[in-house]
Amino acid sequence: MAEALKKQFFKGIAWTLVQNLATRVLSLVFTIILARLLMPEDYGLIGMLSIFISISDVFIQSGFSQALIQKNNTTDDDFSTAFYFNTVVSLLIYVIMFFSAPLIAIFYNEPQLIILTRVLSLNFILGALNVVQQSKLTKAMNFKALAIITLICTFVSGIVGMTMAYCGFGVWALVVQTLTATLLRVFTFPIFTKWHPNRPFNFKSFQHLWGFGSKILVTGILEVIIRNLSNILIGRFYDKEQVGYFTKARSFADVPAMTMSSVLGTVLFPLLSEIHEDEDRHVRVFKRVSFYTVLFSFPVMILCAILAKPIVIILFTEKWANCIPMLQAFLLARAFLPLNVINAHMLQTRGETKLYMNVYSVTAPLSILAIVISIPLGVQAMAWATLLSGILYYTIFSIVVGRRVGYSFIQHIWDLRLIFLSLLLMTIGTWIGITFFSGMWAKLIIGFLIGSLIYLASCWGFRLVDEEMIQLLKLKLKINK
Repeated sequence: MAEALKKQFFKGIAWTLVQNLATRVLSLVFTIILARLLMPEDYGLIGMLSIFISISDVFIQSGFSQALIQKNNTTDDDFSTAFYFNTVVSLLIYVIMFFSAPLIAIFYNEPQLIILTRVLSLNFILGALNVVQQSKLTKAMNFKALAIITLICTFVSGIVGMTMAYCGFGVWALVVQTLTATLLRVFTFPIFTKWHPNRPFNFKSFQHLWGFGSKILVTGILEVIIRNLSNILIGRFYDKEQVGYFTKARSFADVPAMTMSSVLGTVLFPLLSEIHEDEDRHVRVFKRVSFYTVLFSFPVMILCAILAKPIVIILFTEKWANCIPMLQAFLLARAFLPLNVINAHMLQTRGETKLYMNVYSVTAPLSILAIVISIPLGVQAMAWATLLSGILYYTIFSIVVGRRVGYSFIQHIWDLRLIFLSLLLMTIGTWIGITFFSGMWAKLIIGFLIGSLIYLASCWGFRLVDEEMIQLLKLKLKINK
C-alpha cells in the first residue's frame, strides 16, 4: 500500500507539474506579449474589479469542490446537488453584479467599469458549470486529463487575447481572454468526465457538503478581501496607472508561487484525504512535504526577487520599471504561499474546517491593519505591507497546525535551519556578483548562475537532499518511463 501510494503521489505530481509548468510558461509568454502591447492603465481597470470577481468566485466554489474531494463514497446525488447549487448562486451573483456596475464605476470614478463589469461577470456563470467536473477529475486523481484541458484552454485563450491586443482592443483583450478560457472548459470537461447532472437536488447531501464547505467559504472571502484590499484602496486614492503597476507586480509574482501551490494543492489534498485516518502517516507526509517545499520553492522566489530589475526590464520594457520594488515585495511574500496551502490542507483533510476558519478570522484584522496603515506611505509601502501580513499569517497558522499534530513551530524552524543558511549564502553571493555588471542581460544570466551554484553547493554540503528523497526521485523516474 505504501509503494502504491508513493506511485500515485509521484504520478500525480508529475502530471500536475507538467500541467502547471507548461501552463505557466504559456501564460508567461502571453503575459509578456500583452504587457508590451497594452498599457498599465488597462491592467489597472481589471485590477479595480479583482475583489468583486474573486469574492463572487469564492461564493460559486463555496468550498464544495474540497467537500466533494474530501468526502468518502461520494454519490451522484452529491455531485448533482453541488452542480445545481453552484449554477443558481452564479446566476444570482451575476444579477447583483449587473445592477451594481454603475455603483462600482462611481466608486472608482471610471465610467468604463460599467460595461466591463457586466461583461466580465459572465465568467461567474461559465465557471460554475466547471466546478463539479473539475472536482471529479481531481478526486479520481486524473491529472493527465486536467493537464490536457488546462493547456488547451490556456493556449487558445492566449492567442485570442494576444490577437485582440495587437488589433488595438486594449483592456477588452484581457476580458475576452478570461471568458474564452472559461468557456473552453465548459466544452472540454465533459469529454473527459462523461458526466452530467442526472439526479435531483438532495437536501441531505447539501447539508453535508455545506457543513464542510461553509467554513472554507468564510475563510475564502476573508482571504480574498485581504488579498484585494490593496487594489481597492489604491484605486480609490491613486490613479489607475498605479493600480496597473501593483496588479502586474502581484500577478507576475504569482507565476512561480501559484505553480508550486497548485501542484501541491491538486495532488496533496486528495492524497491527505485518502490517508487522514492514519494519524502517524498523515503527520509524516505533512513534515516531509513541508521540508521539501521550502527546499525547492524558497530559492526560486528569493532569486527572482534579487533579479527583479533585469527580469522586468528585459521582459516588459522600461515602461513597467515602477513595479520593480513592488514585485520584490510580492515575490518574498508569495514564498510562504505553498506552506500555507500545506497547512490549510492538513486541517481540511482532518475535517477541522472550523479551526481553519478561526485562524484566518484572527489574522485577518491584523493583515488589514497593516495595509491600512501603509496607505499614506504610498503604493510601494502597501506592497511591503503584504509581505508583513504574509509572514504573520504563516507564523500563526504554523503554530496552530503544529500544536494540532504535535510538531511545534520552533521544531519546524529548527528543521529548516540549514535551508535558511543556504538561502542566506545564495542571497549574499548573488547580490555581490551582479554588482560587477551593468547590463541587464549580464545581471540576469550571471546572477542566476551564481545563485544556483551557491545554493546547490550548499544543499550538497549540508546533505539537505537525503537518501530517502533520492530513492523517491528514482521511483518517479521509473513511473514516468
